[in-house]
Amino acid sequence: MEILLGKWFSISKREQIGSKITRRQINMKPLDLNQELLNKVHRIQLENALEVKRICDLHQIKYFIIAGTLLGAVRHNGFIPWDDDLDIGMLRDDYERFVEICETELSNKYFLQTWHTDHGFGLPFAKLRRNSTKYIEMNSANIGGHKGVFIDIFPFDNVPSNIFSQKLQDFNLRIFKRLLLQKLGYETNIENSLLRGCLYKCIDICIITMSTNKIKICFEKHMKKYNNLKQEFIITFGGTYGYRREMIRREWIDDLTTINFEGVQFPCPRAYNEYLTHFYGDYMTFPPESERYNRHGIIEIYFGDE
Repeated sequence: MEILLGKWFSISKREQIGSKITRRQINMKPLDLNQELLNKVHRIQLENALEVKRICDLHQIKYFIIAGTLLGAVRHNGFIPWDDDLDIGMLRDDYERFVEICETELSNKYFLQTWHTDHGFGLPFAKLRRNSTKYIEMNSANIGGHKGVFIDIFPFDNVPSNIFSQKLQDFNLRIFKRLLLQKLGYETNIENSLLRGCLYKCIDICIITMSTNKIKICFEKHMKKYNNLKQEFIITFGGTYGYRREMIRREWIDDLTTINFEGVQFPCPRAYNEYLTHFYGDYMTFPPESERYNRHGIIEIYFGDE
């Protein structure tokens, strides 16, 4: 049964996925993800995670739950009730091995979306998506590609020890990210600021002469730049908190333990208290209700034939 919620529209009723729909054409409104809907999303996301677990356990690939998923495991023994995604981390070498193995061993129920397997995808990490479903985010509604219910799989890379080099890496990756997202047609939330408007106009001019593949190559080169040496800090460049906050101590994920998540034992950092305190402070305290919302801006859900 298809669930098409939203005050103003259903994309699938008007256009096929991949068509160019803009906010000027349709007033995009995030869905009100009530608990019944979220429970169904969580069930599929857990199944996605179990597929990752199956492949990683079979091939001895190191992986671990991170971010809000780890917080949910510690505080709720599973999903945070109002959360709308699931996050897994891997060191870069493990991540690339996982991606390679998925080419031949991933169940046909799923699709591993990277910017190599789906050329319209512009994020520097992978999404494991469930086929025959839809889970459309507002910022990527305009682009083509797979739109199934997903979990995120983040590669971790080394960061330099020198603060100047960190700032330079951060600056370069911000530019390549903006170039790529605008080139592919993502909604980049450009604000009505004269300075930002001029900057983005310059970027628009730059992307005319740059191929998408070239931007991806440069982006990836700068992400992996310091991976030849073992550094004290690592980072996932696909995170939402910015360069400084996304940096974590490598020692936190060198030593793993397991934790209950929805009745399944998943690997996680043994130093989860330090990790969660770094990101969330007093993480055992619930946020106010005003902060419990549809964080990914989901505008359409379809669970397939149930």
